[in-house]
Amino acid sequence: MMVAMHRFLIAVVALTGCGIADFDVDQAVPEQMVQGSSIPSPLAALFPLPLSLDLNQKIKTQDTGPIGTITLSSLSLTITKTDEPAGDTDDWSFVTSVDVFVESTKSGTTLPKVKIASVASPGAVQVMNFAVQGGVDIKPYIDEGSQVDTSGTGMVPADDVSYDGASTFTVHPL
Repeated sequence: MMVAMHRFLIAVVALTGCGIADFDVDQAVPEQMVQGSSIPSPLAALFPLPLSLDLNQKIKTQDTGPIGTITLSSLSLTITKTDEPAGDTDDWSFVTSVDVFVESTKSGTTLPKVKIASVASPGAVQVMNFAVQGGVDIKPYIDEGSQVDTSGTGMVPADDVSYDGASTFTVHPL
């Protein structure tokens, strides 16, 4: 029994060593701005989150073979200094919640719009880290052409707030 188990473990290790390992692809979120107002009011529509999911060029630089799945591993938005004049400090306390979705841009698609990340009440922080929805395969969306959009709640900030961000996708080759 012990010899059989030992052979099985060697076979598993050998098989997993033959495949291409998962790898990460980083994608920047370009700098943008949420327009502030001195009149307190709810956010009519939360800020856009342009996130390109055209990862094919970055994946092609790897010698992977066919791709099985692609998942979002991390997403964060960071306040930048662009809209912080002297004496001003901005943070994410104006945000109550944000949901991030991916959807296909292909006409007649059967792929549903799906949530890939969210954040709730980030508070007075400079970096807003999203909780990623585990196991959501975005490869079919990338294959068809995709777009990312957000919905959320909060209050308009007192003044303009600029931010950029970073995302990491994990590519799982077959």
